Amino acid sequence: MMSARETLAKNLSELMHKKGIDQNRLADDIGVSQSTISNWLQQKKYPRIDKIEILAKYFGVPKSKLTETKESLQAIPAIKVPVVNKISAGLPLYDDSNIIEYSHVPAHVNRKGRELFYLRVSGDSMNKEFSDGDLVLIEKDCPIENGQIGVVQVNGYNATVKRVRYDEDKIILYPESTNPDHLPQIYTLDDSVQCIGRVISVQKFY
Repeated sequence: MMSARETLAKNLSELMHKKGIDQNRLADDIGVSQSTISNWLQQKKYPRIDKIEILAKYFGVPKSKLTETKESLQAIPAIKVPVVNKISAGLPLYDDSNIIEYSHVPAHVNRKGRELFYLRVSGDSMNKEFSDGDLVLIEKDCPIENGQIGVVQVNGYNATVKRVRYDEDKIILYPESTNPDHLPQIYTLDDSVQCIGRVISVQKFY
């Protein structure tokens, strides 16, 4: 079984060959150094999600054409899941202005007909678990049990991804960050706390 770096290098090389471009032209066209392209092709490094998105748009293919093998694409049925930019009060979750793209999950993940969506991680408040730009898969309206990571909206502000703990009549949102500026947030019955859903997986990019 090929590694992620090996798969991307093979797929990228094939797409470059079909388009008839070399490393220098690709580097110029997408705004990276030639050494960066070389590192991807030689399996020394794996591009971050924003670079994969740029490559996919450049070649006019879905990201899976870069990140997955032909065998896996053929063998694993998948479903399309919306990726939302943020969760705001008064804005429908699946409003066209809020869906920034679509990604896929294996169909078996949703065998129970659950309502799923991806949320793009922004910032470093959970960087021990997720990196900035990662996609976290959320099961909408799923109860968040004590100690689980979920998406929570407090007092009408934009929703946040945190580890949730309950202490009698309090809800405590814990950051898991290397940044000491992020502190636990404590809310009581006087606050409006809405649990949007539970994090069930993450697409990590390095």
